Amino acid sequence: MLFLAVFCGFLAENLREHKIEHIRAKDFAKSLVKDLQNDTIAIHAHKKSAGIYITIADSLLSLSKTRLDGRVSSQFSFYTRFMYWTVPISWNRATFEQIKNSGILRYFKNYQLLEKLMKYDALVNDIESEAYNRQVRGNLLLKHINEIIEPGYHQKLSQYFLVSLDTLSRETMENLYPTNPESLENKRNEIRGMLNMIVVQQRNLQRDINIPWKQAEELSIELISDLKKEFHLK
Repeated sequence: MLFLAVFCGFLAENLREHKIEHIRAKDFAKSLVKDLQNDTIAIHAHKKSAGIYITIADSLLSLSKTRLDGRVSSQFSFYTRFMYWTVPISWNRATFEQIKNSGILRYFKNYQLLEKLMKYDALVNDIESEAYNRQVRGNLLLKHINEIIEPGYHQKLSQYFLVSLDTLSRETMENLYPTNPESLENKRNEIRGMLNMIVVQQRNLQRDINIPWKQAEELSIELISDLKKEFHLK
């Protein structure tokens, strides 16, 4: 009888711990879903900004083939201001880092789900690594931009951001062009250096959109669905 009582007590304690682990895992799953949803929103917004960057880069390359005087010089200066864009994606990693560093990953019993979470974490690390490289190139690019654009005009445009260009009307944009632009023909060497760096940024951003950001977005959506199904979340 004593053995049976001890054994039953052991089973009860084991069941209690299992229940507590499941409750904790479910709470962390809810938090993960929220983080992944925010990641998806952040990726979508970043793809939009990157698309604008790529379009403006094409415009600058096209304008550079003409004489950079008058209105063309104004337009070129305007677009140049927005080529220093090195903002990284704001990932929401707090929950996963807590789970990973505290050993709570063992609460997640679904091996395929764990594998996807680790794959997503590795993918985010790769994207952040490239974002750092883009910032390094951006610092080199800023030197060329500073040699081309006038400080006063740079300050005038400082209240505007790359993503806001998508909402500016053509009239508003025209009104932001320098009214008495200097010729940029005497800055062709600086412009060439700037455009070469912009082409590198443009190429890498296009790759990010097509491959890692797309993969991260798709995997994030997949993980949200898997977590909801695994832990019966609404």
